[in-house]
Amino acid sequence: MKTGVRFRRSCTLGFALITLLGLSAVAAFGQTIDGNVVGSVTDTSGAAVVGAEVTATNLATGVVANARTNESGAYRFDHLTVGTYSIGVKMTGFKTVSEKVDVQLNLTATRNLTLQPGAASETVEVSGTPPTIDTTTSQLTTTYENQVLQQIPSASIGTGVLNASLLQAGVGSTGGVGAGSGPTVGGQRARMNNFTIEGTDNNDKTVTGPLVMVPNDAVANFTVIQNNFSPEFGHSAAGQFNQVVKSGTNAIHGLVYEYFRNRNLNAVDRWRIRVCLRILVTTITVSAGRWADRSSKTSCSTL
Repeated sequence: MKTGVRFRRSCTLGFALITLLGLSAVAAFGQTIDGNVVGSVTDTSGAAVVGAEVTATNLATGVVANARTNESGAYRFDHLTVGTYSIGVKMTGFKTVSEKVDVQLNLTATRNLTLQPGAASETVEVSGTPPTIDTTTSQLTTTYENQVLQQIPSASIGTGVLNASLLQAGVGSTGGVGAGSGPTVGGQRARMNNFTIEGTDNNDKTVTGPLVMVPNDAVANFTVIQNNFSPEFGHSAAGQFNQVVKSGTNAIHGLVYEYFRNRNLNAVDRWRIRVCLRILVTTITVSAGRWADRSSKTSCSTL
């Protein structure tokens, strides 16, 4: 009887543990495909404004997220879809303030706003969008937006946006040495990287490396995390290569492009020039020797 009770308790505990792990996995999945915005709201004297209504409006879709400042005047928006947002603050006795912010993949942007005395019907709009710098974590994260991915001279097929990671310190090419495909991060092997698309595993289980390549024009944000990444990533000890694709907006839009590749458009390789010059000099030398030999035979035959 006691054995049966212990067995049921063990099964119950095991089921509860599996359920918790499953829920944590679902939560972790959602944290790898978006960004966050945090900040504080103060008045002109620097005092915290408590209970202010803060909204984050996606300018492309019109989706609005709501929050209120706490007792220290701080607010926070988690799991915002990648894009440009307008952060607005309303409070009785103060003018309404709005400021734009770019929400980037796997980064937390900070926007501190100051309210000025006046009617709430008056709006103070802060122009300009400062760069997104994540000061909330020590992990080394570099995010590339679609505009950057289109402007840098990288191939749109093959390795695609992965070429962009070679621009940052600590990331280099393996030179075709060792198992796995993709860049090397922090001197570790390429097979130690982790590749995801929209938070979904994109690892080739055979030789390691990315399984599916997304064209540069279809990528909204591409992020490379080099170290100290949070537990929701895991999987590998080297770099985390995460990308999200473009999504729909309220405006009708599209893109048509042609990808043309020809070796005559490539930059000339210095090593190849040297080889070609050596071949040319050798050919000229051999040809000159044959001509000289033929001339001597002709002169001898005429004597």
